[in-house]
Amino acid sequence: MRAKWAVIALVATSAGLTGAAYAGKLTKAAEAEIRKMIDIVAPSGDRIGAIQYGELSTGGMASISFEGDQLHEYYFNATCDDDCGDLNLAVLDAAGVELDVDDADDAAPVVEVLADRTAPGADEDKANPRPMTIEVRMIACKAATCAYGFAVTRTE
Repeated sequence: MRAKWAVIALVATSAGLTGAAYAGKLTKAAEAEIRKMIDIVAPSGDRIGAIQYGELSTGGMASISFEGDQLHEYYFNATCDDDCGDLNLAVLDAAGVELDVDDADDAAPVVEVLADRTAPGADEDKANPRPMTIEVRMIACKAATCAYGFAVTRTE
């Protein structure tokens, strides 16, 4: 499944959906272009919450808290503007242990966190809380800052 999302992200990036307004600062035009990309890889029907936007410079990181549960599988997708050379995502559990990371050299990372029905205290019929932290890591940005967007989808 992860390979499917990576291929979709690569195809979307290669399709030239980005434009000149989609570089540098987080503007309304940049948000619109980022939203188009996120909509391709993370359909809004399964999306949890709104797309989150931000700006990071090379070496910068944004931490996003997320309250999942143990019964569902989650996909975390991000994309960034034309000045962005490499954006990574990492998902950490409440103890800070990395659950998954996408550190490929690209600007459209996706990570997947599987259901955890075997965790201590897990109940097959109860959605026990599963707090996570998502780190959006800007590895390479050709401008002072690069705009990015981030979305979460959930599957059964």
